[in-house]
Amino acid sequence: MAEITVLMPTYNRPEHLSAALETLAGQFEREVPFSVVVVDDGSVPAVELDPGAFPFRLIFLRLEKNCGRSAARNAGLALVDSPLVVFLDDDMRVLPGFIRAYQEAIDPAGRAVGLGSVCFHPDIPRDALTLYLETRGIAKLKADEPIPFRYFLTYNSAVPTFLLREAGGFSERVRAWGGEDIELAWRLQKHGARFVRVPQARAYHAHRRRLEDVLSLSESFARECMPVLFDEDPVFTTQLRADLLGPVRYAKRNRWKRSAIRFVTTPCVSRRVEALVKRHLGARWPMWVFDYLIASAWRRGLDQAHARGEERE
Repeated sequence: MAEITVLMPTYNRPEHLSAALETLAGQFEREVPFSVVVVDDGSVPAVELDPGAFPFRLIFLRLEKNCGRSAARNAGLALVDSPLVVFLDDDMRVLPGFIRAYQEAIDPAGRAVGLGSVCFHPDIPRDALTLYLETRGIAKLKADEPIPFRYFLTYNSAVPTFLLREAGGFSERVRAWGGEDIELAWRLQKHGARFVRVPQARAYHAHRRRLEDVLSLSESFARECMPVLFDEDPVFTTQLRADLLGPVRYAKRNRWKRSAIRFVTTPCVSRRVEALVKRHLGARWPMWVFDYLIASAWRRGLDQAHARGEERE
């Protein structure tokens, strides 16, 4: 039995999946055996893999229809027989020593959850947006700062298998992009998990996102996922700043501050800022500009979710 299983969901990105598996094969270390579980979440056309083409044990599962990242990961978890699970997205390219770094840093019998390091592939052009995306999350924290649960991301992370099963896996109520990470992290923390850096577990992100893609995904996250998260646990209302960005139903504190934030994130203002940044993405924009644009996208999504709820009522 392998000590580690890499769990990778995929959907309609065969070229990314092939490259990700090649980098795993290229750094295969026999003294640190690992398996890989790939879950094809209803891709069209269906993914085709030859398990015998790789030096590691490859387990391939195809779902007949697209069920979402949470359901795909849960289906893969059911096939895991190792004490440690490494979550990896299909557009990641791992660097040498990736598996060994997690094997040395994370005790599969403990409650530490490892977060690896991710930056964009050297072939991806650098601009203000890529710099911003590389310096979010745990990259903003000092080395000795505790890591809040909301910074847990499954695109490069390691979790003891028993802890995942103790927490109940991923919530399949969260179907749209994003949200499944933070929801699982909250339950992991309630089961005693602590989040730690594993900087030697390095991976390149090979998928470039345009500013409009980032903001569209952020808006969709707020519209589709946030209401589900708020229903799961009220803690997400403040963790995701809905009390300051969202409609009055979410307001719990700082009403004057909320009014000011709602005013500056109105679509007529934020769309003009977005257009200006898009025209001059090569400029040295301060990082708070992108924080502002994402907050404005969240505000739009929350307003859309609220309007949709009122229509249903």
